[in-house]
Amino acid sequence: MKGVRVSAQRYGRFLVPKYRKQVIITSKLADRDAETAKRHLEETLKDLGTDYVDLLHFHDLRRTEEVDKIVGPDGALKVYRQWKEQGVIRAIGATSHFSADVLIDAIQRIEPDCVMCPQNPAHSGDYGGSQFAKVIPFALQRGLGMLAMKTTAQNALINKGGVTAEQLVRYALNLPVAAAVIGMPNLEVLESCAAIARTLPPMTEQEKKDLEQKLASAGINASLPYLATGYADGNCPCMG
Repeated sequence: MKGVRVSAQRYGRFLVPKYRKQVIITSKLADRDAETAKRHLEETLKDLGTDYVDLLHFHDLRRTEEVDKIVGPDGALKVYRQWKEQGVIRAIGATSHFSADVLIDAIQRIEPDCVMCPQNPAHSGDYGGSQFAKVIPFALQRGLGMLAMKTTAQNALINKGGVTAEQLVRYALNLPVAAAVIGMPNLEVLESCAAIARTLPPMTEQEKKDLEQKLASAGINASLPYLATGYADGNCPCMG
């Protein structure tokens, strides 16, 4: 299989037929208008081989104007809400890897059930840039689910300043989040993450601050790959 929808098609072939009731399936659309979102959700459900997804994100929000369009008369929010009422999706999400302020604006106006954004020491603490740390208390105060992504900054932070992958994963999982999204390109990484999750030793506030100080420069100078000009975060049907 080739193309941008390979992951969804693999889920549809190997995971969904046997384990659908045991797993939570999340998907994402970068569409801001209702008509395009309808078409791409149909493709997603077909690829996955299911008639519903548990969580559907408004993906990769970068500008206030995008939120304007989503909540506008022809925006995708109205169909997301219809899908939720119909059981086609069980929860609405919003994600941003680029701007904490845009994501907070989206929380206020879209009123999602869940949000997802980068949570790593390079820009989640008091020392780095982007200030995604402020998203967590804002979301939790409103009773939203909180997911962490870019936990290793797409591996850019591993070995930087002597910081290990395990420390980065532990950092994310010690935050008040429901889950952390971690890229798993091979079985070794999958097994390593499973081992960390089974034991998950607590991380003290001082340990967190030490990591944030070591990696602050990476967040400030925009050297992280997902902050680069022209970066497209993941492959959605609408990005193909």
